[in-house]
Amino acid sequence: MKINDKEIDGIIFDLDGTLFDSCSMWHQIDIDFFKKRGMIIPNDYAEAIAHLGLKKAASYTKCRFNFPETVEEIIKEWNDAAIYQYTNNVVLKPYAYEYLEYLKKNGVKLGIATANSSEYYMPCLKKNKIDHFFDYICDVSGFKGSKESPDIYLFTASKLGVSIEKCAVFEDIVQAIKTAHNAGFYTVAVDDETQKSYIEAKKQNSDLFIKSYKELLE
Repeated sequence: MKINDKEIDGIIFDLDGTLFDSCSMWHQIDIDFFKKRGMIIPNDYAEAIAHLGLKKAASYTKCRFNFPETVEEIIKEWNDAAIYQYTNNVVLKPYAYEYLEYLKKNGVKLGIATANSSEYYMPCLKKNKIDHFFDYICDVSGFKGSKESPDIYLFTASKLGVSIEKCAVFEDIVQAIKTAHNAGFYTVAVDDETQKSYIEAKKQNSDLFIKSYKELLE
């Protein structure tokens, strides 16, 4: 199958902000977290933690703001709010289901590489009825907790049995887009309502920028 004349055998998807329409939910959790402590969320905070796993994000948050809570207590507070949202309210981005269905019908191997935790994403994948589309699912828990290294993409591609040259990575975060692109993957940057200020950076660091999956179905 081709994406913009590029022959593709496999695709690795991020979840939050890429397939899941969940970034605004996470942003609200962050707003509530800081509001509870009498603070306004810093403008650079969301981007600073977006490519980190949960434990690294909690550690970063504690160290940067010198909060008295332990890393474990911060994680639990986020967990309680997030699990409810993922299980009940988070939906897919428009036309994401249709695009995944199209890819499977065309024999494309599909994987997930996420900084999310399985206790969040598995209920959401099942609720939105897309878990069966994927040949392999991987999160950063076994890869030092971030996407600053391409290891998670390289590992997932190997599990899919596809070469880097014929594997695309769909991401919404600039750092992750850069990581995948620099590793040799064909990178597709996905727009998100919470990241409008990063559109140009996404375009500059990817092979293709899309506002909607509908563009890839036309």
